[in-house]
Amino acid sequence: MPFPAPTDVPTSEVLITEPTTENINKRLTDIGVAVIPLSDITDKQRNDVLNQTSFYRNANAVFDAQHQVKDITLQEKINPKTVVPRKAPDAAQGWIHQYATPSHHLVQQDELFRTCMKITNKTDKLKFKPNRLRVGSKKFKNNDKSLHFDGHPFTKTDNTITFVNNPLIATIIAITGVRRFVWWDLKGKNLKPIHDYYVEKGNKSFTFIDPTFMNQHYPGCRRMVNVDCSKNIHLIIFNECIPHEIANSPSISLFLSPVPSFDKTKITKKMTTSYHPANFIGLTKHESDKVGICYQMPGFEWPSHKKAYPFCHIRPYSHYKPRIKARYLKNNKIKMDHIGGDVDQHTADYQRKLAERGIKLPACVFKAETPNFVNDIASFPEVILRDYGFIG
Repeated sequence: MPFPAPTDVPTSEVLITEPTTENINKRLTDIGVAVIPLSDITDKQRNDVLNQTSFYRNANAVFDAQHQVKDITLQEKINPKTVVPRKAPDAAQGWIHQYATPSHHLVQQDELFRTCMKITNKTDKLKFKPNRLRVGSKKFKNNDKSLHFDGHPFTKTDNTITFVNNPLIATIIAITGVRRFVWWDLKGKNLKPIHDYYVEKGNKSFTFIDPTFMNQHYPGCRRMVNVDCSKNIHLIIFNECIPHEIANSPSISLFLSPVPSFDKTKITKKMTTSYHPANFIGLTKHESDKVGICYQMPGFEWPSHKKAYPFCHIRPYSHYKPRIKARYLKNNKIKMDHIGGDVDQHTADYQRKLAERGIKLPACVFKAETPNFVNDIASFPEVILRDYGFIG
């Protein structure tokens, strides 16, 4: 039998047009999801930065001349249901490996976005870790097999099980198209079955859930909202402890990931994979983030703490390896390096600009063999420099 479809929740039921600490927290407590339009960003502003954002610049820097990927046009970006699928790393999952782009910066500087992030992250001083973009499928499709929750979601007191008072909060930033989100509304339900399931699976911070189990114990709780982003960028904020799914829809999203602090853990050779840039060894994880941003790339790891930099999934590895430039091969394995741009950080003039703004970078980026920057970080707005820890 087909798996029961989710109940369609009108956007109006989860929408907040004037966000405050009280109404965001109430919506997350009552429903688990809050949708907030960034109404002060016009569609023209959004389209202008989308036009400046190359989706496959990094991929094309690695591919040889015969295997270049045609970038997504502005019309495709505005109308994602028209996107023609590209043959690029992680394209099947929709991931676009471009970080700290003009599109990210437009949202990151928006005061309404920042207010929401301060509320949900319970801080007045935001810190961020670089994250990616994602292109959804041309057609709507639910995926019950992706059902999961994140973090350690339960509190048990005197045999009473509740969700934790301070759960992880995630935000999808839907910039164009129609973005679907699917979750299970367990408010008022007996949480013992899912708590016991979580314990049985090892109390892990990321737990896949058998959808048949969910439907058996929580029938009728599957929910779905479709958010129209044709005119406004929308934030879809949700408690990561609630069971939720990865749904496909004709949309483009970007991700901005606040962190409680910059990670000063030193990167050792033993910690790196064969993919990681060699000059990450000896840096802190935070320093690697700063270096990555200079090239519209990630640091040592993604915000999820999974190690970054695999050029492709292991399954298409042998397919892609003959298609990349020799520079990115070492001992017959793909070895990532920083992707060169047009900003020459080696010059005395540019280093003076960095110093004038108080920007400090690891010495490795100024070595003669290190490629030119892609991002002109000396021209970044002050708020972006502070968010990523380039300045204090």
